[in-house]
This record gives sequence, C-alpha cells and structure tokens, in this order.
Amino acid sequence: MKKRLDIHEGIIIGFVLFTLMAIFIPGEGLDDLILALLSVSSFLFGIFVAFSISDRQGRLKEIRTILRGDDGALINIYELSKVFGKDVGEKAKKLIDNWLTSTIDYDLSEFQKSEPKFLKLFKYIRDLNPKTQKQKVIYGELLEILEDTNKNNQKMTYLVNDRISTFEWGTILVLGVIILFCLFFINANTWPAITIIVLLSVALISILLVLRDLDTLFWKEQKWIWSPLSELFKELDLLPYYAEELVTLKRVKIKKGSKYRTGVFKGKYPNRKKIKTIICTA
Repeated sequence: MKKRLDIHEGIIIGFVLFTLMAIFIPGEGLDDLILALLSVSSFLFGIFVAFSISDRQGRLKEIRTILRGDDGALINIYELSKVFGKDVGEKAKKLIDNWLTSTIDYDLSEFQKSEPKFLKLFKYIRDLNPKTQKQKVIYGELLEILEDTNKNNQKMTYLVNDRISTFEWGTILVLGVIILFCLFFINANTWPAITIIVLLSVALISILLVLRDLDTLFWKEQKWIWSPLSELFKELDLLPYYAEELVTLKRVKIKKGSKYRTGVFKGKYPNRKKIKTIICTA
C-alpha cells in the first residue's frame, strides 16, 4: 500500500488544483497590505527553506559517506577473514549478509534495529583464535575495521533520526499557506496573471516536496542507496536483496531478467519467514 505522494504526482495534482482555483475563484486585484504580506512571507519562507534544504543536503552527504565507507569495510572483512580458512570466510559472509538484509528490511530511520545482527558479526570476528603471525596481524586489522564500523553505526543512528522538527515544518507550512493566499487574492483573472500564479504555486509545492524527500531520505534513493547496495552484494558473491515493499512500491529499479532476493514475512514486519529468489520480468 502506497504511503506517500511522489514529487511528480504532487506537481500534477497541484497544477490541476491551482489552475482550477485561479480560473474559477476570482481575486480582488492588487492590494497594498496583501502585497506587503506577500513580500514579508516570501522573504521569511526563502530563508527558512534555504537553510533547511542546505542542512538536509549536508546530512544526506554525510550519510552517503558513511554508507560507502561501510561498503568498503564489509568487503575488507570478508576478504581478510579468508585468511582464517574458507569456512571462516563463508561464515563471515553469511553474517554480513544477515546484517545487510536486516538494514534493508527496516526503514533507514530504524537503522538501530539492525544492530543485533551487526553485533553477531562483531562477536564472531572477535572470538576468532589467530594462530599464525599473519593471522594475528589480520585479526588486529579486522578488529579495527569493526570498531570503526561500530562507531559509524552510532553516528548513522543519530543522523537518520535528525529530522526537521514539527515547529520548523509548522513555520514553513504557515508561511507557504500565506504566500498562496496572497497570490490568489491578487489574481487579476487575466491569462498572464493566472499562468504566473499557477506556476509560482506549483513551484512552492515542489520545493516543499523536495524538502520532505530530503528530510525522509527518499531523495534520489536509487542512486545513493539501492544501486551501491546492489553492487556491494555482487562483490560479496551474493544476489542483491530488496524488501518486498521496495519492489511493490517501485522504489528500487531492477533490470528486466536480473535475479534478486526478497523476504517473505510472517506476522509483523520485518519478522522474516523465508527468503526467495525472483527473476525480474517487468
């Protein structure tokens, strides 16, 4: 079931709605008080939104940096663990896979809920018994990688939960409503006026939807989440994994004919029942 309005859907709905309003709801024409309110509200709206978008983009960039660093760390853990034998390498890969699929089963905002799966990997590597000098050196490197990854996980938990507050959203939305009211109030009911008012109104809605997607981490998620994750699974000699909801809502793009794994759940999500392999036919 779809839970959110995509940006393009919001733009289409907004364009239709605002066009009908501009045509069938006559304005009062230019008014000094309304023009003053429009100027002040537009100025404040611009400041709030510019700051918020800049802050959200900085947060997103930091999250992307952490995720790509963790990708490299997991590949290193898998490759280095092979020094302890093939069985150890395969066990490490299995634990890495369990952690990765767990992070995908949950929303990114619930990243901390996958922590138990990471700790299983951490404890398994920690409890290895290095025997040769080479294994001892590799063992120290593995522990350093895992400690850094653990720190990144804690930082990631903070970042994904660092959302725009209700007060900030309320302020932005109130200013947006005031701007829309002023625009339609001064509508002169001529086609140039209607065109400009509709375009400005749609632009305002687009900005709000972009800010929402940046805040909820949906902004360009295919590029910075799903494509790199797919490549990571392949480098670990595993089929890419996607939660069933991601595929159903088309949040992830899968090439036709390619294989991927998905979880079939029993009871409350994300209690996994089993994992099945699917060939994309769409």
